[in-house]
Amino acid sequence: MVGSLKADPRKATPEMIARANPPAGFEPILSNSPFGWENGPIFERVDGSGRARGFRVAEKHINAGDACHGGMIMTFADILLATAVFEVAEPPFVTVRMTTDFVGPAFEGEWLYGRASAHPAGDGMITVSGTMKVDERIVATASGLFKALRSR
Repeated sequence: MVGSLKADPRKATPEMIARANPPAGFEPILSNSPFGWENGPIFERVDGSGRARGFRVAEKHINAGDACHGGMIMTFADILLATAVFEVAEPPFVTVRMTTDFVGPAFEGEWLYGRASAHPAGDGMITVSGTMKVDERIVATASGLFKALRSR
């Protein structure tokens, strides 16, 4: 085998955190995959409103239209929705379906964050929905279906 399918978890370095300049209370999450590592860092904050995740839109996230690439928004949406699944199911679980509606742009330098909620749907299936924003401006919404691979 050329490489491991699972990377050792990595956390953002102090330099990465300084570049991202997350809002107060947001801490870097562990990245468990090379893909996640290359597209992060992603941050998380738990407060009275629940769990939020976010990232600073960087040059590497920008498309030809000078806005955050839809693929990055969908990557973040998948991470965000999975965060909510942790509230109702034990890992491992997988994304079965995800729909993303793009409402408006996010630009380089902006803080894109979101919250999601999950609800068991039977047979190990979990429905999830979330909203991603810059300040109070909605950038995208996402909904999905996840499958828990073992019962809680």
